[in-house]
Amino acid sequence: MAFRPSYKKKRQNLEAEANLTPVMNLICVLIPLLLGSAKFVDLALLEYSPPIIQETGAPGGSAGDNGGQTGGLLELRVNVTYSALEVSIFNATEGENYAAITKRADGEYDYDALRRKLVDVKTRIVGQPVARNQQLDPQTGRLEIAEQYRFSDADQVRLSAEGDIPLQTLIRVLDACREYRTDQGIYKPLFPSPALGQIQ
Repeated sequence: MAFRPSYKKKRQNLEAEANLTPVMNLICVLIPLLLGSAKFVDLALLEYSPPIIQETGAPGGSAGDNGGQTGGLLELRVNVTYSALEVSIFNATEGENYAAITKRADGEYDYDALRRKLVDVKTRIVGQPVARNQQLDPQTGRLEIAEQYRFSDADQVRLSAEGDIPLQTLIRVLDACREYRTDQGIYKPLFPSPALGQIQ
């Protein structure tokens, strides 16, 4: 009995070309859509100066009062201890130029009281600027008005902390020292140039 020959042996294998046009169209649509809906990483920076190796300034109560001329030192210092926030000016450790802001009843630091104390120092001790000069800002390249006060460190605060104080506590102290809001709702700088130092 004779068998019919198989068609598989006679049929030639034809290679089909892949049609990539629909896939490319899909990718061209998806890439802008994904880039438009993606949220990139937001970074927040807190600028501060490294610890000061050698400190100058006469201790006492009126080292910075020099008749309204610039060049005196305010020596504003905020010490973060385990029980309180200590604020001192002119390197004072007691008296009217020193204040200890104890923790609240819930055990948290009183950052609002710290800001109020710093606002009092800014308005009562530092006072109004004695001169205004135009200076070139190296970051933006534009001329900006720079205010000069009777203290050469009128925008600086030295921050110190004990032992294992959490980093978040130091950040909140830095935020309290940076700016304040007036009664008219205007934000004004307090002491925007912090420096780390040794606790006193």
